[in-house]
Amino acid sequence: MTDRRQLRLSLLFVATTLPMFVLGCTRPTGSLELTSYKDPYFPETYEVELDECAYYAGPGGDYHIVGRATHIPEDNPGGEITQLLHVHLFWQPRPGKTFDNPSSVDATIRYAILTEQGAAIYCGTAFVYPKKHRIGDDITVKIESARLRLESQDGEPPELIGTARLRGKFVADNDPSLTVDLRRELDLRAGSHEP
Repeated sequence: MTDRRQLRLSLLFVATTLPMFVLGCTRPTGSLELTSYKDPYFPETYEVELDECAYYAGPGGDYHIVGRATHIPEDNPGGEITQLLHVHLFWQPRPGKTFDNPSSVDATIRYAILTEQGAAIYCGTAFVYPKKHRIGDDITVKIESARLRLESQDGEPPELIGTARLRGKFVADNDPSLTVDLRRELDLRAGSHEP
């Protein structure tokens, strides 16, 4: 092998392995796109980066998928805002066979926006595709379309978003303990409203 080729192979190896060592083999969990129709003439779109996601499969084949995003906005003197997502997937569509249709739903969704001052809980239905990874127990969850409406509010909730549409894609770990913890947190703040 020539010195030049060896140098190229060495650089290629370093370029492909260095990010794994620097980032600790971490991957972003995913994001949600929330479109608020509070003002139907001027919808507003928000992007939510999920900090953690988990799921567990129930004995009947149902999936419970949860996610959490926490941040402190610079312009919010109220402090931390936590957003929780719970997807209850009742049946699994088959990619290429089951098409997204506005009348097709396979899951219910609860979405909460929580602050120290109050909570706003949104509920709705969705069309969701879960895809298992070949290696490990993780799944990639793709929310094709979800319609949300305000279900309840408590205290002084953050700015209400009205009727909303939710889309997103994220990776969830098979972690029944975290899934139950996040569902319990949502249940406690929501007053146990479940669609």
